[in-house]
Amino acid sequence: MLLTQIDIGELNGLDMSRGFLETLSSLADADLTCDEAVKILRNRIRAGIVTYVARVDGQVVGTASLLVEDKFIHNGGRVAHIEDVATHRDFTKQGIGAALVHHATERARELGCYKAILNCAENLVPFYERLGFQRHEQEMRIDL
Repeated sequence: MLLTQIDIGELNGLDMSRGFLETLSSLADADLTCDEAVKILRNRIRAGIVTYVARVDGQVVGTASLLVEDKFIHNGGRVAHIEDVATHRDFTKQGIGAALVHHATERARELGCYKAILNCAENLVPFYERLGFQRHEQEMRIDL
């Protein structure tokens, strides 16, 4: 299916029943009810986390989140973290993920961030490199 128009905006409670959870499940299991997801959304909004969604004909077909961190270093500069980029399985390879990452990156620039960072699986590195991201250092992790 070729897309005629992608509308990118902030996630709202109505989007939970318009494909958001199904879209997110293409990234990782989102075993939540719509009501549970709305509660999480409220907490995220209070914490300043913005989740963007791409909609086609009112249905959610992609998502990405933006977290902005005020640093003690770099003269109190701001760093954008782009998280949970996902495209609905039926809408892959149509530019939705790229549009969402571009949207989040531009918003980070508007908010005065000096860099945007993200983590991704090795097979997604070429996708992000095409969007201008570069490998930098190594991620370390401990599961708690």
